[in-house]
Amino acid sequence: MNTYRNEFVLYPANDFVWNYDQLLGFLIQCQGTPIAIYTNHEGVCLRTVGVYQLLEKFKFTDVDIYTNNMLEHHHQFAVHFQTPFRFFKISHSNYAQYHDWNKTKIFACLYNRPLWHRLGLAAEMQIDHQGISLINQRSNPNDIAQIKLFEIQKLFENAPSSFKKFAQVSTTWPRQLENQDGYTIGNNTNGHTDQLAYLYPDFLIDVVAETWTQGNCFFPTEKTVRPMLLKKPMIVMASANYLEHLRQMGFRTFSDFWDEDYDGYEGADRYNKILKLINKLAKLSVDQLETMYWDMQYTLDHNYDLLASGKFNQTIANVV
Repeated sequence: MNTYRNEFVLYPANDFVWNYDQLLGFLIQCQGTPIAIYTNHEGVCLRTVGVYQLLEKFKFTDVDIYTNNMLEHHHQFAVHFQTPFRFFKISHSNYAQYHDWNKTKIFACLYNRPLWHRLGLAAEMQIDHQGISLINQRSNPNDIAQIKLFEIQKLFENAPSSFKKFAQVSTTWPRQLENQDGYTIGNNTNGHTDQLAYLYPDFLIDVVAETWTQGNCFFPTEKTVRPMLLKKPMIVMASANYLEHLRQMGFRTFSDFWDEDYDGYEGADRYNKILKLINKLAKLSVDQLETMYWDMQYTLDHNYDLLASGKFNQTIANVV
């Protein structure tokens, strides 16, 4: 960080800031000076969490925003992008031994932080599709130290039926398939991939639940990059137009094989469309899915090769 100005580091969630009171105190104290706001290397939409609405109530000589959200913009404040593609930087792509599907399962939900959409998706899969799903849900709803992180109220507000299913299965969580109790192999894409790679031959479709799902934002993490490295298709719960922005980078998505209409939506609307898509795919036979899998090899190879080459486009435009 620069040392010549007043600086503040946000700790954002999807629709609020954890250290909001401290932010307010900082802004009051620093009126009339230049300030810098950092998003802690995250890709949150600052208008969605109310940061711009708060900043606009004060007067500063300069405001610099440092973020990983490639779609962040403000008519007055200067926005700087830090490392928005850091999860696309890989140290190796040696995963050929995992580029297979043994037809054990169809779907996988590999989740850590208990965000509402992850709680709902994991619960839905455990209740309705347990026999064809790998579910790795690390968070423990019975641990008093973790329970405050569970977005249970948001799950109830956005997906009441999924909330009921979560209530049915929560006593069986954490539901952990791996040996590590967290992301313990380094906070980078290869570390996260190495930790879970051995699970990938067992399933076909990665049900990705990204961190940032609300507002005007695009910050893909290892959750999106991992299935590319391991050559598996994905359905992605993320912000609106997320797949379109991946295509702008040069990657291919899977509209040739299933309906990706859900990408035009965010929040509960996107979530419900994804559930309908999962339910539709779950009705296909193994033979139909295997044919689909072989037909999409060109797409999977393209994404893997583009990622390994590092020659993807890094200029992203807002979808109007």
